[in-house]
Amino acid sequence: MPTIRLSGEVLSEAANAVSKIKADFFGRGPEGGKAYLNDNLLVVVLRGGLLDVEETLIERGRADKVRDLRVTWQEEIEDEITQQIERVTRLKVLDYHSQILVRARVIVELFLLADG
Repeated sequence: MPTIRLSGEVLSEAANAVSKIKADFFGRGPEGGKAYLNDNLLVVVLRGGLLDVEETLIERGRADKVRDLRVTWQEEIEDEITQQIERVTRLKVLDYHSQILVRARVIVELFLLADG
């Protein structure tokens, strides 16, 4: 498996780019974010920033609907989000996946990067 190196500045820029996209598309961004790199897997962890309606659904036991909405939205913004990660890292994104950890109110964005 290839090992890619990205500076702390690039990792910070990646987290900021993802946060901005979420804010632009959802109307509200995460409260904080940080990016990590392991081999060629870029992981962006975003904390908070759920919409009021999502919080209400979770409180009423309908976290499944929040996950469904987030997965659907992931499919809709995949091009925009991968283009920004490619711009920031200067590496091709081979695959992308997003997941929400409902109890923790954490969103995890995964990007598999091609070796430069």
